[in-house]
Amino acid sequence: MTKGELKWSKYKKVPVVVIDGEQVNDSSAIISRLAAEIEADSGGGSNKKKKSAAAAAWKSLISSAAAKKENSAEEEKWRRWVDDHLVKVITTNIYRNAKESFQTFNYITENGNFNIVTRQAARVVGATTMWAIAGRLKKKYGVEGDVREALYEAADTWVEALGSDRVFMGGEEPNLADLAVFGVVRSVVGTDTFNDVMHNSEIGKWYEQMMKQVGESSRVG
Repeated sequence: MTKGELKWSKYKKVPVVVIDGEQVNDSSAIISRLAAEIEADSGGGSNKKKKSAAAAAWKSLISSAAAKKENSAEEEKWRRWVDDHLVKVITTNIYRNAKESFQTFNYITENGNFNIVTRQAARVVGATTMWAIAGRLKKKYGVEGDVREALYEAADTWVEALGSDRVFMGGEEPNLADLAVFGVVRSVVGTDTFNDVMHNSEIGKWYEQMMKQVGESSRVG
């Protein structure tokens, strides 16, 4: 509520990560930086022996993307699509009514490091505020018509781009575009938005394949 967790940073939005003392802001920049770090460290040496299980998992996800430079333009195109369209469509959906706003904040507070007072305050104030401005968000983000239908259309657009001959955008293995789409969709697991898009679009099969590649969360509590 007070952004106390970011008091050390002039940048007051999330996600933020600090890598070797350098602050990196926003999902796309963070993904690119992590990919570059892992690619640079893939040549062997003593540091390789010190890799954590999480870093090794990242390496396996992005190795094919780093090796296939010819696909970089397509990958970049869809990563921009995630930032410019998919994130905005998802956001308008998770706050589209009172029920879903409170549902979203229940998930956020239960999975975050909140004390009981802050948790209840975030649920009530946060959910009410986001529900109240949901209409303005739709206008701000340029989402036309029914927001659920816009979400289904976005999900099917992604699947159509994969075509019938690819499991992932990266081919047989995910690339960074796959990872970007997956991160956005996975962030709303447990909500009506997630359940509806799984049942009313074609993205479910791809999502299941990504879950097999990525596995469960490796976050540190």
